[in-house]
Amino acid sequence: MDLIIIDYGSGNLRSVENAFSNAISDSSLKCKIIVTSNINIIAAADFLVLPGVGSFPDCKSGLQNIKGLNEVLSEQVLFKKKKFLGICVGMQLMFDYSLEKIKTSGFGWLSGNFNKIKTFGLDYLGRDFKVPHMGWNSLLLEKDNHPILRHISEKDQYYFVHSYCLEGNQSDQLIASTNYCHQIPAIVGQENYLGVQFHPEKSSLSGQKLISNWLKWSC
Repeated sequence: MDLIIIDYGSGNLRSVENAFSNAISDSSLKCKIIVTSNINIIAAADFLVLPGVGSFPDCKSGLQNIKGLNEVLSEQVLFKKKKFLGICVGMQLMFDYSLEKIKTSGFGWLSGNFNKIKTFGLDYLGRDFKVPHMGWNSLLLEKDNHPILRHISEKDQYYFVHSYCLEGNQSDQLIASTNYCHQIPAIVGQENYLGVQFHPEKSSLSGQKLISNWLKWSC
């Protein structure tokens, strides 16, 4: 089975590749990782991972610069029902649009949009909340029976780096959230496609658990 990490110019993908490679080895799965932007290889894959680092408009532009990639992704995920994981901006792209810099449309696979995190009040140390939301945070498990959350508890910590958060999403799309000034969706999805607002590849053992869960759910 082939797992594709989609390369569209959004940051260094080595940490993502290494994290998935370690999880595959630890779980004794027979799965080959390919990092590519080739739409023919992407179309033939079994599983798809879309990372995202930087701004929403820049990531969307990077995808559009690869002719046919948006169409191939929608075909493979929505119609052929292949397992898909979006990471950070890769998760944000699954929704209707973002207001980061300039209103930019996403894939529209899930309903909702992204607006700047609203900061008010003080954190538990008495400091003003700041944007971006950067650092470690726990999850509030909304659907704790979902396979992606197997052996994950609210004691696990995940690494977030983002200034925009999801608004207007449907409750049945929400799997887990986090709290930073207010509730922020952290894991979302339905059917065969999921997205995480944090970086599991940078989240130590908690991130490895989540990646392993996704792989086992996918396989």
